Amino acid sequence: MDGEKGGLADRLRGAGIEVEPGLYAPTSLLLHGYKGTVSNLPGYEEGLFQVQDEAAQLVSLLMGPLGPGRYLDACAGLGGKTTHLGELLGKEGQLVAVEPEPRRLDLLAANLQRLHLSDRVEIFAGELRQLSRLRDEKFSGILLDAPCSGTGVIRRHPDIRWNRQEADLLRYQGRQLALLNEATALLAPGGHIVYVTCSTEPEENEQVLEKFLAAHPGFAVEDCRNRLPSAAMKFIGPDGYFRTLPDLGLDGFFSARLRSKG
Repeated sequence: MDGEKGGLADRLRGAGIEVEPGLYAPTSLLLHGYKGTVSNLPGYEEGLFQVQDEAAQLVSLLMGPLGPGRYLDACAGLGGKTTHLGELLGKEGQLVAVEPEPRRLDLLAANLQRLHLSDRVEIFAGELRQLSRLRDEKFSGILLDAPCSGTGVIRRHPDIRWNRQEADLLRYQGRQLALLNEATALLAPGGHIVYVTCSTEPEENEQVLEKFLAAHPGFAVEDCRNRLPSAAMKFIGPDGYFRTLPDLGLDGFFSARLRSKG
């Protein structure tokens, strides 16, 4: 356990909170039995941590290693993965976070400020297709955490069981493919795209990749195995894709790393 992680764990234990190291993500801590408000946890106001499932943390690691170039978070949302990428960048890299929705934009900006990352993460208040029209720049790597059915997070959002229908999967698939196509226009030659959903449905995962690769022969799937710590190797299949399921206490995620042949 590194010093910063260990120091936070000591502060939490000092407040009477049961803490142990995460099982898979290297800088994660698990809090057992805590029922209070997140903002009341020691270290929150100082920006010492962000609350995020371990599977989501592993997805961010698939973007690495992050050099001194410019990177893009194409669907930033509230900024869970955005802030993790900002931390992984160090001071030499730069990240652009795309988010069009005003309420999420405000929360994204607040999270970046609290975690002292505003200087290395630029927010683009618009949609991905607008970014490609307005700015003539290419990114070394793009994280595309695509809108999806959310079937992998039903344990935390049980309403999804009743708010999704089978026809929704193909609707999401069309949006996911459109976003992947938009991302390719922003990628530098030889760069990579990490495609992510919190869905366990093949229509939104393997089928999306199959259709994308058929239409873009200049891209190839990279094995995710060498991007993750050894404890997480079990989540990489023979096809090189990353998959987690809730039966191990994680959110259900799918991810693939796509490399432009340049």
